[in-house]
Amino acid sequence: MNGRKAKALRKRSKELLVEWLRSVVPEGEDLTKIHTGNIHEFMPAETHIYANRKFLLSAYSLRWFYKKFLC
Repeated sequence: MNGRKAKALRKRSKELLVEWLRSVVPEGEDLTKIHTGNIHEFMPAETHIYANRKFLLSAYSLRWFYKKFLC
């Protein structure tokens, strides 16, 4: 894949993750606190889960968004 295209996809996936996080935040909270620079503060540290004797990628993690757009 072209490096410029991969960079654009990674940027877009970060933007989509921020949009999703803002939609999950309860009403009354300040949505402007969530931006692409601090999304890791609001996401769990573990990106994988162990199920059925396999390690699987957690849904709605940053890497999950990358994989959804790269495929």
